[in-house]
Amino acid sequence: MPRPTLPASSKPLRRAVAIAGLLVLGGCPQKEVTVDPAASPARAASPASPARAPRPTVAATLKRAELMALVFPDSHGPQAAEDTPGMVRLPKLDDQGKQIAGNDAEREAQITAREVVRLDDRHAVMLTEAVPLTEQGNPMNGHPDGAWLGAYFFEQGADGWKLAGRNDAVDYQGFMGNLGETKVERLSTGQLVMTLSNGSCWQGMCAQWLSVYALETDRVRAMVKGIPLSANNEGSDEACEKLLKGERSEEPPRSACFDIGGRPVFAHSAEGDGKDELRIVFSGQRTGGTGKPQVRKVSTTLVYVERKGRYELREGRNPVPSL
Repeated sequence: MPRPTLPASSKPLRRAVAIAGLLVLGGCPQKEVTVDPAASPARAASPASPARAPRPTVAATLKRAELMALVFPDSHGPQAAEDTPGMVRLPKLDDQGKQIAGNDAEREAQITAREVVRLDDRHAVMLTEAVPLTEQGNPMNGHPDGAWLGAYFFEQGADGWKLAGRNDAVDYQGFMGNLGETKVERLSTGQLVMTLSNGSCWQGMCAQWLSVYALETDRVRAMVKGIPLSANNEGSDEACEKLLKGERSEEPPRSACFDIGGRPVFAHSAEGDGKDELRIVFSGQRTGGTGKPQVRKVSTTLVYVERKGRYELREGRNPVPSL
């Protein structure tokens, strides 16, 4: 999926298309220097160098603020669950937004807790959004800039929840420094997954994509990425806007007009294997034919089935046009 390089000059998003201001379902954040024993007495007693609380090594609960303080102890304190500066290890990206292997480096970023998911009695995962900062300390949130999905794994012991593993850079997604819309669901098999949908607009054309990630006790992995979920070009051509609203247009459209959106749902598989299918139900309209444009209804369903831990298309053809 190519990433845009020009700033958007489009009308506001319509219907299901999400931009950086998109609401995040279930993902809204609720969001020390110790005294050196070897220091001289005068230095240790200096009011300019007060002792601070020791870094936390365990969280009593799975509250976001506690987990954030555990993972990022140098942040702004135990209540800083939203937009907390922190150091993360991130890969470098090429001009197409793809990761360059072997170029990981420590970077400061704005970290936001998106989801905290209890996987079983002893395991949990916190999913975060990380937006790298510039040298001036500003978030990189231009139109083509996405955000990093991070995953932090916890195990419960006798004294509370301890950090058991981390992946600062599971994936890079989204626009304008925002991952998009997240939602956690439990499948029939008991598997927990997170759906991620994001999109934006370019010169009056808007689009949205869908990805699904499996949440496991030691990793978060993609089951499918970048499924075209919706698109419309009403804002790019006044004739299209009129036609798709059922109005007459004196001028013909410059190209095909479309306004199509999909609704993803998980349902019992028709293959009888006890797994869930991913179904995307599309509806909308588009123009077709030659001569005078005729508006046609769109109604179709894609079916993805799980094979070896990934979702593969089994049925249907995606009706969303490419931009």
